[in-house]
Amino acid sequence: MAVITVSRQMGSLGTEIAQKVAEVLQYDFVDKEKMAEALATYGLPEPDLDKFDEKKPPVWDSLQVQRRKFLHFLQAVIYDYARKGNVIIVGRGGQVLLKDLPGAFHLRFVAPFEVRLRRFIERGGGDEKQATRILRRSDRDSAGFIRSFFDVDWDDPALYDLVINTRRLTQDMAVQMVLDFIRSPDLEEGGKKAEEKLRDIAILQKVEATLLGILGVEVRHINIQVEGGQVTLRGAVGSAAEKGNCEKSVARLEGVKKVDNQLFVTEYFRFGG
Repeated sequence: MAVITVSRQMGSLGTEIAQKVAEVLQYDFVDKEKMAEALATYGLPEPDLDKFDEKKPPVWDSLQVQRRKFLHFLQAVIYDYARKGNVIIVGRGGQVLLKDLPGAFHLRFVAPFEVRLRRFIERGGGDEKQATRILRRSDRDSAGFIRSFFDVDWDDPALYDLVINTRRLTQDMAVQMVLDFIRSPDLEEGGKKAEEKLRDIAILQKVEATLLGILGVEVRHINIQVEGGQVTLRGAVGSAAEKGNCEKSVARLEGVKKVDNQLFVTEYFRFGG
């Protein structure tokens, strides 16, 4: 069970290389579109996804609860895909979320700006001025997303196992380089140890996002633990109805085997510091 994350600058050929590697290895290829489909199953429509997906922080300023829900569900989706294994996950912070996962391999594709610009224009990306604006905005948004969400530098080589500069490489050459690394028995062995841990982490993110939808910012009063598919809820809510709604909503989540509802009701819940 190997998991590959791909970070790429626009115009670096990273997406095309990752697609070819997935085809050769017969891995699931998870890009923005497939991620959006998975997020939509949690009730996040495409217009909402466009507000947050790999955007720099100012877009989020007045949308804190929605932003947090999006990020929790995004993590749940990434962890769920990683748990299944044999997958290539493109973008969305996978290199950070899965950095310590046994069996995970993190790739970064870069190229000089002028090379990326030429490629973009050759593929119908508009004139030089327009293409320059698009590439620079893409770099800013991706870097801003990673910085705001994970507090790391998108360009930090320490986040990656292999950084490939495609300036002088053909797509086929880069694909072969990746395959030589991926076909390691160490990746397969390590991945088998991570499945149950990833399942619980994914459930935790789904529970966090679900309770945000019920309690809003008051979810800060709730402690959530997940072990072996059992969810334990501790903390304060404002009414018996909210307590029951939390339990029922969490119990309906995929992967949840049991809910231990230890929430208590306090009339002062809404006014607590």
